Amino acid sequence: MLNALILSLLAIGFTGPTQFALADDTVKEKVEEVANDSKRATKKAVRDVKDKTCKMINGKMECAAKKVKNAVLDGADKVEDAMD
Repeated sequence: MLNALILSLLAIGFTGPTQFALADDTVKEKVEEVANDSKRATKKAVRDVKDKTCKMINGKMECAAKKVKNAVLDGADKVEDAMD
């Protein structure tokens, strides 16, 4: 019985630090994910403002290509974040 108790304590001792290490990795990953989400949202917002400004100044037809390009860039940012 004493041997079982000692083995249990040793098992907890060896797995305990790895659990904390895994917790640190997940927190780090969550922070990176939030940072990537904010960065992507900021880029998207800036592109949306540029699209609306272009439409007001230059008209709808001249800005259509820029709007499509910005939509492609938004999609690329989303895929890039998913790959990380």
